[in-house]
Amino acid sequence: MADEQNTEQVENTQETTENNDVVLTQSKLDSLIDKGYSKGVKRAKSELEEELGVDIEQAKELIKAKQEAEEASKSELEKLMEQKSMLEKTIESLESTNKNLQYDMQIQQVVQQNGINDADYFKHLLQQESAKEDFDMTSFMDNLKGGKPYLFNNGVQEQPKKVDATSNKATLDVASRIGNARSMDELYKLQQEIS
Repeated sequence: MADEQNTEQVENTQETTENNDVVLTQSKLDSLIDKGYSKGVKRAKSELEEELGVDIEQAKELIKAKQEAEEASKSELEKLMEQKSMLEKTIESLESTNKNLQYDMQIQQVVQQNGINDADYFKHLLQQESAKEDFDMTSFMDNLKGGKPYLFNNGVQEQPKKVDATSNKATLDVASRIGNARSMDELYKLQQEIS
């Protein structure tokens, strides 16, 4: 419709020019076209407002508010997802710690029931043996009692001392052992052996 008005105005202008020799400048023609265009825009805008039931500015504000609310809820959702992930990791860590503590408690029960002197060494041996396919706790304990009796409180309190070149009394006399001592600890140990 706006184009029809513009065409009519241009035709009217041409008729006026032919009859009265009136000449329109480009700026005057542009302003006439702009007026016609703006009237068409206003008419389309008012029709759209009637159809929507709100004016265009209110619709823009509503759309903007809805988009902002969606962004805010999205960020809240992301925050909740991060918290959920963090809580799941914490739960997994606590469950793992709980399993380790239960295992350590079972080891301590076996250590106390069997009178084992060195719980850490026993735990190490148990982990090595339990990794094998045909592990049996009863046979493991029997083999341990026969092979390493010093781990148990059945008469032998300490692991037998190992003999090496620096502690062999048969090959070194006390004076040379004092001279070969590298620390005060070695001298104290030698003093305890002599006393």
